[in-house]
Amino acid sequence: MPTALLARSKTRPGLGRRWLFGLAFACTVKARAALWESPLWALSGQATATIGYDSNLFAINDGAGDAFAQFRPSLILSRKDSLLDFDTEVWNNWTGFLRETANDSSDPGISMKLSYPANVSTLPTEYAEVHWIRTTEADTDVGQRVSQDDLLAKYEGDLFDFAKTSILGRFSFNRDEYLGAAFSTNETGSAGATAAYSLNDLFKAGVGYDLTVGRSEANASGLAALDQTEQGVTFQMEGEFTPKVTGKASVGAAFSDYTGAFVRSEWDTVASAAVSWEPRDRLVIELEAQRAPSFNTDGNIDLASTLRLGIRQELPNGFAVSADINGGRTSYEPSTPDRTDTIEGAGAGLDYNLTGKLTVSVAYSWTRQNSDIMQFTYRRQLVTGRMVYKF
Repeated sequence: MPTALLARSKTRPGLGRRWLFGLAFACTVKARAALWESPLWALSGQATATIGYDSNLFAINDGAGDAFAQFRPSLILSRKDSLLDFDTEVWNNWTGFLRETANDSSDPGISMKLSYPANVSTLPTEYAEVHWIRTTEADTDVGQRVSQDDLLAKYEGDLFDFAKTSILGRFSFNRDEYLGAAFSTNETGSAGATAAYSLNDLFKAGVGYDLTVGRSEANASGLAALDQTEQGVTFQMEGEFTPKVTGKASVGAAFSDYTGAFVRSEWDTVASAAVSWEPRDRLVIELEAQRAPSFNTDGNIDLASTLRLGIRQELPNGFAVSADINGGRTSYEPSTPDRTDTIEGAGAGLDYNLTGKLTVSVAYSWTRQNSDIMQFTYRRQLVTGRMVYKF
């Protein structure tokens, strides 16, 4: 059950000069397939530099806007020529603002992902991921820029396989610490299984059960914790729905029981989808949807429903255009006074791949949120220019 926690970082003198030096170094690295290679492993890198303007840094009514710059170097270690797909990435994302320098941040992260088999002709039977990621961004729960440390460990795989039927198991632990005394630290552990049927190795469908146990504790002492137990039953599909439609989807119901800071039990619909349709070569249409309860930044419950529709068209000569629309609704439980937010937005972008290693892009997005509480009713526009260099 994902959640996010964040806190402000101190100004870093000379940060802009270090970005420019780092970017210049990355762009002078000799072009080659990787920084280092062996018969089974490859080490590569990527440097991303972004400049932009955010009209509402804090996602609140009449929030301040500012120009910003980001620099994100990363190193990636990958397994080569193997049925085992393994990638490890480590990075740091520096963000600096022109005027709001008290909100400058440094956000490191490390991620390891493993899947088996790495073969396009069959679905993976084993998948594991471990990551620790710090992010600093506008948090709509509290109307501030907040830093969050997210620790995740998860595994999904076939426990038993009987020809066309299988039992899939999954286990995960997620810890989100929102940095700051006014916020909370949230932990959830989950275990589940799905009885699935497959006509081939490219598609599975079945019924799953998941048990999730969570706890949210305030970072400040003396405040009650909130405990959650959730049981969910869902119908799930994964793989190639048709030769041109692939993805993952689930829908069902969950019963949640909350004790501690408040006491409540309730049934609700839970659903998720990430589906991609490629009607013709180089044109991709994506649908993403999510509905589920989760702990929020200040330790209460968000019941959020979100929907996003995106399209990307690759053009001749290295160009690509993309656009998306999105919307959502979030109910805060409990909230005094009552609070429900509705949000809608749209965006568009243009990419140009100059050399196969160097890509530049420009993007624009617009967001509008209406809330029962005026503080959280806002408008926001974001304009960015980005350069990505792979080495």
